[in-house]
Amino acid sequence: MVLLGRSSDGTLKRREHVCFAMIIAAVGVAGAGLVSSPVLVLGLLCLSQIGVSATPPLLWPIPTAFLTGSSAAAGIAAINSIGNLSGFFGPYVMGYLKDLTGTFTAGLLVLGAVTLAGGIVAMTLKVSRDLESAVARKAAPAE
Repeated sequence: MVLLGRSSDGTLKRREHVCFAMIIAAVGVAGAGLVSSPVLVLGLLCLSQIGVSATPPLLWPIPTAFLTGSSAAAGIAAINSIGNLSGFFGPYVMGYLKDLTGTFTAGLLVLGAVTLAGGIVAMTLKVSRDLESAVARKAAPAE
């Protein structure tokens, strides 16, 4: 998480770093649904957690790069609200698919696909590099 954050701050390639972290999470969670070895499942879930933990600090600077003032507050609230919906619907989808198929495989594959789709959406965001540089300079710590 720290290494991705430093790289993101240094290169200002925020979208690419968010996408990379989400791909790591997607591969981990979907892979955990496809393997049968408990050791591999644990390793893949750990990999997934690395991606999940690295995503928020990489994601939150993006809206502040192009939203200011009250629109920034509204945009961040909207993003947070949508994220909270996933925490509500995710367990229901997982439980429904577990009841339907008898295994967790389908649910983990769906969660992996949704995470991958989120990474793709993050890559499609158009954020001006000049705007990101200005925000980074404004937010730089005092020396």
